Amino acid sequence: MTLTRELLDTRYAWWFHNKGNAEQANREILMIFSKELDDCFEWTEQDIYEQSRKIIFRWDNA
Repeated sequence: MTLTRELLDTRYAWWFHNKGNAEQANREILMIFSKELDDCFEWTEQDIYEQSRKIIFRWDNA
């Protein structure tokens, strides 16, 4: 699974509700999860959720 800006703005918009520095977190998440690492690897939704949660937390407290 890869993320797009559209997915972050619709399906996962609740992740950023009332969070500080949401745009910076959004950019970092897209940089990491907008493409697969290689042809044999695919991000799982669990991977994306857990890592995004950590990124959002870090930017919210920055």
